[in-house]
Amino acid sequence: MRHLKSLSRGAVDCGGICAVLAVALADVATGDEARFLPAYAIGPAVSTRRGTPLAVIATGTIAALVAALLALSDGTLATRRGLSALTVIILFTGFAAAAAKHRRRQETRLAATRRVAHAAQHAIAPPLPAAHGPVRMASSYASADPHARIGGDLCEVVPIKDGVRILIGDVQGKGLGTVALSTALLSAFRESAPSETHLETVGLRMSCALLRRPDEERFATLALAELTSQGHLTALNYGHPSPHVINADGAPLWADAAPSGLPLGLAALADSEPGRHSTTLRAGDRVLFHTDGLTEARDQDGHFYPLDERTATLRDAPLETCLERLRADIRFHTAPDLQDAPDDSALLLIEFDGAPADSLPLLSSHPAPDLAPASPSAEELGCTVCAVTACPLRTTLEGRRPNGR
Repeated sequence: MRHLKSLSRGAVDCGGICAVLAVALADVATGDEARFLPAYAIGPAVSTRRGTPLAVIATGTIAALVAALLALSDGTLATRRGLSALTVIILFTGFAAAAAKHRRRQETRLAATRRVAHAAQHAIAPPLPAAHGPVRMASSYASADPHARIGGDLCEVVPIKDGVRILIGDVQGKGLGTVALSTALLSAFRESAPSETHLETVGLRMSCALLRRPDEERFATLALAELTSQGHLTALNYGHPSPHVINADGAPLWADAAPSGLPLGLAALADSEPGRHSTTLRAGDRVLFHTDGLTEARDQDGHFYPLDERTATLRDAPLETCLERLRADIRFHTAPDLQDAPDDSALLLIEFDGAPADSLPLLSSHPAPDLAPASPSAEELGCTVCAVTACPLRTTLEGRRPNGR
């Protein structure tokens, strides 16, 4: 029964039949003095747009029958004019059915391609959960390619024993051309973040993943953060926009970027130590991680988006709602002529929900004492078997060892 219902739906196209009826009404209204017999071919033509080949043939058959009945009523069916009109309708129906078959085949291939693309995008950048350990979170991503859900910006959160580790980054370039490199960096983070003892080593692993791609002469800015269940937040900055900490009262605390290190991929230019910043959060405090697609959105006068003045949009509502507000505000701020060439933009808003507020010290703008761990040796990092020659990271690491680092 279900097969018969689907077959009946496939054999009928309302648009084509309505076109046939419209031509028939016009034909009857004009009387016998003028017949629009060839115009009935409009029916199968309209059916080609959405109907199946069977629906096109059915519409063409109805069109031919209506035309034949009208031609029979005024005695022109057996004339050259009537036969030629029916021939046109039949031939047009055949061509339209072939076109519909080709269209259906292309639609099937396109649907399969979309399923594969959706599965690939989901595998590369799966949706973040609503909560992880001591944090609740919401994310938002806008690709420079309007048909893609991924691009050159990357965002990920992984759980560790006593909290979470967070990544927000931006690969040089934008759109689908940067997906390969952003995927390599995401894979390195997902592999190292759950098990490496120190956050700095996670950054080194990601830097190695970038340097192992000699065909990619690009760099990437990123911020790595670790938030424990006690509210201790540590962030490493590799040339990336600083996260914003908004306390439970709604005032922005951490609006100025800490001294930043070089982006990944530029370690050969100078010492690649990242900028380091630490503080303590209380329950209810929120942190916004973002890429420069947010702060570099410009209005008609060329002014950048004033994030420091818009942090009120990030409070007093669920996390997802706050990000929707922020996106809407960005669209309102951005000049219409600049919206045709957008940049990738990733947003991650988290709320610390670990320890109760009265069990933690008050949030302070002064960095909490936190000693940077010693860097791993070149051997510990795997440099002895790595295929990259003249690696600037290896040179830097080996140069630090005699100094006790």
